Amino acid sequence: MEWFSQWFDRKVLVTFIDDTTDVSFGTTKMSPADLPESFGIGMILKLGETDWSVVQAEPHRREQYKKSGSLTLRMRKVEKVDSESVTFSQLDIIEEFDGDPSIGKDEWIVTTPMNLIIQNPEQAGLPSSEADPEEVYRVASNMSALRESIPIPNDGVYFPICHIANIDISKLRKPCHICGRELLKFGWT
Repeated sequence: MEWFSQWFDRKVLVTFIDDTTDVSFGTTKMSPADLPESFGIGMILKLGETDWSVVQAEPHRREQYKKSGSLTLRMRKVEKVDSESVTFSQLDIIEEFDGDPSIGKDEWIVTTPMNLIIQNPEQAGLPSSEADPEEVYRVASNMSALRESIPIPNDGVYFPICHIANIDISKLRKPCHICGRELLKFGWT
């Protein structure tokens, strides 16, 4: 009966490879049930105190690595960046930071001003949290001009004073329906 238990409780040999150095940094045996159903690129795994991003999983589905008894994960360390060392191309963001929201061309979504959530916004090129609307619009307009000079697919428009965004890029530089100032270019990701 022990062979029966071993057959159905077979462990998978997981090999971890650092994608930047192409060197294996460890192996372990794990139950397939303790591993995800499938591995997607960009999936984050915590190994010890370090976050790693999956670059490639071979094979990537549970039924495949369960059958073969082995799984190779190519990974990169997740580098955290201090928000003060980042430069921005717009002043607002949306809550869903993973792409275009599911809204129509005549619908608007609420945006969040980054200068209210980042410490020392001036060091990141953002207006201060106390900046008046004229200063906010001036900075946002300069950032929009930069974004407009680069063809970025799926950009939309926003207004950094009313804190709204829309997916329809044809509205760029047309008047905001709330305040009348020109709408600026907005990136969803």
